[in-house]
Amino acid sequence: MRILHRYVFMEMLKALALAVAAVSGLVCFAMVLKALQEHGLGPVTSILYMGLSLPGAIYISLPLAGVLAATLVYGRLASDSEIQACRASGIPESSLLWPAVLMAILTSGLVFALGAWPVPESKYAAKRLALADVEQLFFSQLSNGKISIKDANFEMTADRVVGNMVYGPTIKHRSPTGQTYCYAPYGEIAFVNETNEVTFALTGAAVMDEGHPIQLRGEHRFAIALPRAVPRSEDDLNLWWLMAVQHRPELSDRVASLREKNSPEASIQAVKESVRATATGEFHSRLATALGCFGLVLVGATLGIFFSSGHLLTAFGVALPPGLGATILTMAFNRTVARFAEGADRLAWLIWAPNVAVVVLALLLIAWLIWVWASPIRLGERFVGRRA
Repeated sequence: MRILHRYVFMEMLKALALAVAAVSGLVCFAMVLKALQEHGLGPVTSILYMGLSLPGAIYISLPLAGVLAATLVYGRLASDSEIQACRASGIPESSLLWPAVLMAILTSGLVFALGAWPVPESKYAAKRLALADVEQLFFSQLSNGKISIKDANFEMTADRVVGNMVYGPTIKHRSPTGQTYCYAPYGEIAFVNETNEVTFALTGAAVMDEGHPIQLRGEHRFAIALPRAVPRSEDDLNLWWLMAVQHRPELSDRVASLREKNSPEASIQAVKESVRATATGEFHSRLATALGCFGLVLVGATLGIFFSSGHLLTAFGVALPPGLGATILTMAFNRTVARFAEGADRLAWLIWAPNVAVVVLALLLIAWLIWVWASPIRLGERFVGRRA
């Protein structure tokens, strides 16, 4: 029996490793492409960014890879008549599912461990890496025609960018005389790394601000102080810090930045409620995902036996609906809870619902496999009676 269990478990480990490598590779590549589009990363930075994105990619791919591996291995056992051979040898189906239970515990534990610390920390490190090269980031966003720096109260659109020259810039920024709007045929942009500022020298600019109701024309020079720190959002917090922010939202970077700007207390209170709701949704989402991963592996094992899906494409088709459905619903309900600043705790059950449903489905399928599918005659005898 131990030899059989070890064989099935090792086959599942091999399939899981291949599935994780394939799915996480695609997810990681998609993350890097998105970062390239938004931040304009260089070659070396892109490689480093890919490495930092790997824990998050594995975290996303583990539930789907687990159900795919279980479906593939148990489907191959069923298609090769090894399930029937074990049954003929007196080995019950419940015993054959012990490797799947062990695999479910392993994948669920990995998902929980990754979501607790490595994923948020690597995600924040990747964010800092993408925003480290301020000059590259500035021009990469401006090349799309528009850039907005919320912390600096700065917005800019441009018709064309060539080197450090910008043509047709339209700028809105906060100056000592108030909100300022200006337009120029062209101008020059320079970066001062020592003070973390970007300077503008606009030629033939038309300038209007709150201190001068009459439009001014001529050369216009000004500097914008760029933000030095990269604030942590709620999904960048580890599990323990996330629990603390739920009860004390003033510990978050969003609330701290508002206090540094001496924002009104009403605005700070509104952000506190938003932080509490977002942290609540993120906390329950990480725990529920680990539970759902446990159920998905068991669902994949039983579906593999039912459909005899020994072929890779068949296994993928059988495993995709439960795995993808639970993941999408968990993410959707997480966003739903985060949008309700009041009553987020009362809506947390929505995040748990699809994952609990997967576990219940797994238990029902196991019960059907043991008592109905494997022994239809004995079940009929229980209800109809033994025939003479």
